[in-house]
Amino acid sequence: MKIKDEEKGWKSLKTESVDDLWYLKNAIGQGVVVRKTVMRREEKKDDMERSKDTRRKPVTVTISPESVDFQPFTDRLRVSGVILDGPEGLKGQHQSIVISSDDEVEIWMESWDRVTEGILKESLLHTSSGAIFISMDDESALIITLRDYGLYVNGRIESGKSGKEYASSYSRNSYFLEIERFLSGISGEYPIIITGPGFEGEYLFKFLQDKNFNRKVYVFPSANSEEAAVYEIIGMEPVKRILGDSRLSRENESMEQFLKELGKNGNCAYGYEEVKKYSESGAIMKFLILEDMIREHSVVELMDMAQNGGAEVIIVSDSGQYGQILRGFGGFVAITRYRL
Repeated sequence: MKIKDEEKGWKSLKTESVDDLWYLKNAIGQGVVVRKTVMRREEKKDDMERSKDTRRKPVTVTISPESVDFQPFTDRLRVSGVILDGPEGLKGQHQSIVISSDDEVEIWMESWDRVTEGILKESLLHTSSGAIFISMDDESALIITLRDYGLYVNGRIESGKSGKEYASSYSRNSYFLEIERFLSGISGEYPIIITGPGFEGEYLFKFLQDKNFNRKVYVFPSANSEEAAVYEIIGMEPVKRILGDSRLSRENESMEQFLKELGKNGNCAYGYEEVKKYSESGAIMKFLILEDMIREHSVVELMDMAQNGGAEVIIVSDSGQYGQILRGFGGFVAITRYRL
């Protein structure tokens, strides 16, 4: 994401990837208004005339968001709300603004808060190179793209080995050729990381090497399968070096740290009153919060106190396995410097 211009509370933003849409979704909260040029059907006084006229023209509207819908499978962010400013006659009407992964939009706040500023700053600084994971065994391969907001499943390829009707037609070479074709259809120069139980990943690695596949390919066996295999290896040092500064890796590492401290009744806290006690004492080292909780007023107060005490705030995506764990603890937890 790029901030192209700033003036009187307005920030002009240029999105450059689907990850930027996730950051923008979390930045559009209470007190934020959105301005963008959209295509809107021309209004006619006569209903019959309007029904026949499908012409649309570009208009610039400013809306007060009522809903924000992130659609990663379409690379779109849809912001819907009431028009505050625009061409004559549109004020008060409802309008949806669709923002793509290569788009320009303006957002405004009367007084920019630390949470929103922090989200935008992270979107400017994130340096993850991204990756394509293949979580596989001899029956199927799950193709997964690493994005800042979590894991995106591109598709599944069946080997044809399972099931009575397929057993006689199984061919490892055909299976691997189908995987290769699928990978070639994914744009970008992302490295390929193969994982999963057994030796099938090693066989695929050799197959791609022999085919002189035009991307860097790595293999890291895992005990788990499916998406769990990716979460298992993403914190490994060799994988972290490949990925660079992956937000998901930092998120998982912090959640693992919290669970480890929890298991030994160590330096951690959860529950509103407990976290509040540590926030007020400036004893929080990391404040982990689920993305859909960052606009909860009472929680934001705790987060602000923690930040004033030097805490690092980590927004956890609700799409991954650790997001579900965090939700079970009320949506936010803390890793502390010591026990009170």
